[in-house]
Amino acid sequence: MERLLVVVVFVVKSIVETWASCPVVHQADIRVLEVRLQPHPVPQQQTTYVCQQFQVPDLETYHAVAFEPLIGNEDAVHHMLLFGCDHDLGTEDIHACGGLDTSCSAWLSQYSLGVRGPICLPNDVGARFGKDSFTKLLLQVHWNNKNLAANITDDSGFRIYYTTRLRQHDLGNVQIGQNQIAIQPLSETTIKGSCSSSCTRMTYIHMHYLGINGRLEVYRNGSLKTLVAKDADYVYDTSPIHEHGTPVEILPGEEIKLTCTFNSRDGHRKKDNMVYFGEGSEAEMCYAFVSYFPRIRGFDQCIQMGHIDINC
Repeated sequence: MERLLVVVVFVVKSIVETWASCPVVHQADIRVLEVRLQPHPVPQQQTTYVCQQFQVPDLETYHAVAFEPLIGNEDAVHHMLLFGCDHDLGTEDIHACGGLDTSCSAWLSQYSLGVRGPICLPNDVGARFGKDSFTKLLLQVHWNNKNLAANITDDSGFRIYYTTRLRQHDLGNVQIGQNQIAIQPLSETTIKGSCSSSCTRMTYIHMHYLGINGRLEVYRNGSLKTLVAKDADYVYDTSPIHEHGTPVEILPGEEIKLTCTFNSRDGHRKKDNMVYFGEGSEAEMCYAFVSYFPRIRGFDQCIQMGHIDINC
């Protein structure tokens, strides 16, 4: 049995976190580590993904208990992901993401537009790194230079609050979603993906600018068990993280279903061309980024291509 702490980026309401909501960062045993890009020019193109690997303290085993996004250029940063790596990628210089970077698939924290203040973990949960765990971190930053501005730079990243006083549970994160997306022009299209029951034998919705609503649900034997999150007014630029005070329990064999609805028909979303899955801001995604505990090693992605489970 696994208990999932679901962290869902939805627009149910605007939530602005303050440090008062994350008192653990003020405790005497807390240490601080900054993981930031080297200051770097942002290319004069709409979509760029850059990565940089960092050595982290590894003399002891640590638990990160909070992550603070550090945004160097709000006009350029679309989202960020911080991955744990147990191997050296061969360079600590900033570079275009690709190749060996994809071998670091265990993500520890994420930032997207709308997140404010700290990302604070539950009191009994920590993201493990250091000795006998991840000795390096990989920072991935998606730049969206939508105005094709010249002469701009960025040095974004995360401030990590960590401790040697280990919590009861290790944090795990899993990306759930659908990679087969084809949105007809001038239409409303619903896309579904799931972490199927065969994958769970062992909550943050991410769409781009055509996304208008989404829902994350747990099914048992084909019947709805729990509505984890629902939003009828998704707006990417103001999509904060939502936390469940009481964790949602996921039992072996249950299915986690994600539904994303896109609008290419109305207003600023209107598109006269087909829109497909892709990493660029003009393409679309249908993902849920779910934090859970206790962590299951290797359970970092649960994604479908159509009805086929491609990496659970």
